[in-house]
Amino acid sequence: MPTAFILPVIQLIVGFFLFMALLNGQHDLAVLALLIFLMVFGAKIWSRLSGAGIVCDMSLDKLRMFPRETFTLSVGVKNAKILPIWIQITVSNDQALKPAEPASGFSKGGSLLWYQQLRFNWPLIALKRGVFRAGPPELKVGDLFGFYPRKKKLNSELDIVVYPRLVPLKPFSIPRRDFFGIPGSKSPVEDPVYIYGIRDYRHGRPARSILWKASARYHRLQEKMCEPAEQEKILITIDTARFFKHHAHDEFERCLEAAASTAVQLDRSGCRVGLATNGLIQGGGPSVLPVAGNRRQLPKILELLARLQMESTEAVADIIRRGLRLPWGVSCMAFSYDSKPSVKDLSAFFRYRNIPHVAIVCRPYTAPEGDKEKPFARLLTLEDICRKGPVENEG
Repeated sequence: MPTAFILPVIQLIVGFFLFMALLNGQHDLAVLALLIFLMVFGAKIWSRLSGAGIVCDMSLDKLRMFPRETFTLSVGVKNAKILPIWIQITVSNDQALKPAEPASGFSKGGSLLWYQQLRFNWPLIALKRGVFRAGPPELKVGDLFGFYPRKKKLNSELDIVVYPRLVPLKPFSIPRRDFFGIPGSKSPVEDPVYIYGIRDYRHGRPARSILWKASARYHRLQEKMCEPAEQEKILITIDTARFFKHHAHDEFERCLEAAASTAVQLDRSGCRVGLATNGLIQGGGPSVLPVAGNRRQLPKILELLARLQMESTEAVADIIRRGLRLPWGVSCMAFSYDSKPSVKDLSAFFRYRNIPHVAIVCRPYTAPEGDKEKPFARLLTLEDICRKGPVENEG
């Protein structure tokens, strides 16, 4: 409480002293009581007028980040009138966000003179993956004494997208389909992926295929026996149904971290990457990203993984059949909770389309005795592809 004079009981007592002072001719006491009433009621009128002409804006230095990264939430307030005011701003305290400086809180205040503006900054840290909403901030305005603060509603809101953290990966191979069967010189058709030798330069061939060092060694023009290699295409799928059934939140986060790290590694190696999942997307949007190799593809994949939830809609195979056109030569990496035969529909779909695939699971499934059916031809666990060590969070 800024002062006791805003209480009705205290005001009644001051009024009684004013009456007694006027009755007994005590001019000093009467002036003091009148000044108190003037201050209190003037502050009330001042506080009612303080909410007009307030301009507030909220911004972030970055809207997308990885866990444990620091970002700055900035709120600017402008007093567009001649009346000075007192303000206090409180930002929403989400459990996934915490101040970068332990001593700093989520509330800041001060005073604004006529046509003055201030900007308050909060360095914050994102603790976990997800999409979090910053705002609207709570703004309190009033007279300079702070006797009668009034709340002002603001509509500024910003979404903060926190990607899954990147973990170091072990080297592992992805099954792929050769373009023309047997690679190299044994193939009846020249495979553009493999460079299997050199030969004398033929008239009409492009000059970029000439090997000048080999030509200088043999004293005649030599060329490579290949064409430009086609970019490798990888589709990453994430089946969330088993995670939701077992309430495996920690395993789900580990799976998303491995999938995000795999997508980043494949993108850096020059592969074209796509993503398909049957989980719900926070905020709406498609759950399928076609295989592509442009520079916007990786941010789209990371944001989709940031918005992904464990609740599933339908089978991954049905989503791919209905909404995704797979390019020729694509390989698949299927992430799921376990390798229980209930996921064999996805493997059957890949086998029918002659798509090489590998499964990465959190917990391998042990089939009963006598059951030799394998849902996936090749099976890996997260421990097989993830390496223990410091995380790598890079854009």
